[in-house]
Amino acid sequence: MNLTLRQLRAFDAVAETGSFTAAAARLHLTQSALSVLVRELERGMGVQLFDRHTRRVLLSEAGRAFQPSVQRLLGDLAGAVAAVTELRDQKRGLLRLAAPQLMACTLMPRVIAAYRARHPDIDVRLVDTLPEHLLAGLASGEAELAVGQDVDVDAAAIERRTLFRDRHWLICPQDHAFARRRQVRWSELGPCTFIAPTRDFRQRVLPELEADARAFLMRTSTQEVSYMTTALGMVASGLGVTVCPTYSASLVEAHGLKMVKLNRPDFHREVCVYAAARRSLSPAAAGFVQILERFVQKPRPPR
Repeated sequence: MNLTLRQLRAFDAVAETGSFTAAAARLHLTQSALSVLVRELERGMGVQLFDRHTRRVLLSEAGRAFQPSVQRLLGDLAGAVAAVTELRDQKRGLLRLAAPQLMACTLMPRVIAAYRARHPDIDVRLVDTLPEHLLAGLASGEAELAVGQDVDVDAAAIERRTLFRDRHWLICPQDHAFARRRQVRWSELGPCTFIAPTRDFRQRVLPELEADARAFLMRTSTQEVSYMTTALGMVASGLGVTVCPTYSASLVEAHGLKMVKLNRPDFHREVCVYAAARRSLSPAAAGFVQILERFVQKPRPPR
């Protein structure tokens, strides 16, 4: 038995209206086309669903038994279509994001607020994580998107899209001698205690530095921490200097610290959005990426 949706809708319309003429008008069909659909349905089921009278069409005993199931099926289908349409139009849904702790407390809240202002019924859940664990949630399905600085990925498993390149700035106390400068060279940091803001920072930056700057970072007085907030707290207490990206300006200001341009060489990191390869993004995730891309086109400059 191969019933079609058009046949079921034709049956339901005739059952509701008690008339082939009225049912045809409801479905925007000719009466002959509607009659063909009902006859095909009856032939396929092997029963007569309607008792046809001169002025009225009534459900047969088989038709009365069949009608509740058809109405329930059509109602479930309409509900499913409406639910998918709401997801498509981002009127409802759930979006799970992952981001490193620094980005999770600076850039991402502002982007999420902009997204929620446009799509208030989308539930956005942000997971803050260590940079080295950024992509773990994509493999497990706990996150649909991850946003963070560039990391090596298996292209067969993870899709990476670069959002922007972000400069790193020197961070020092307001009363530090460098705070009055417009820019500072890496080679001038020699007398300072350097607080590396992540465990892999030196590994990433060393190939881009000149010999004297590399020697500075490799000194035993250099300290490595896991979180940018730890580095900022130490700098605020006068324990050294650190570096951080432009998007962390609000956090630097909250600690009462100064951002100074650091050059020779300039040090940039790419900020990327990651998703599982071979999986299409949900409408909510695709919409979030669009807003994120527009948002980062105008990064907030440090004061």
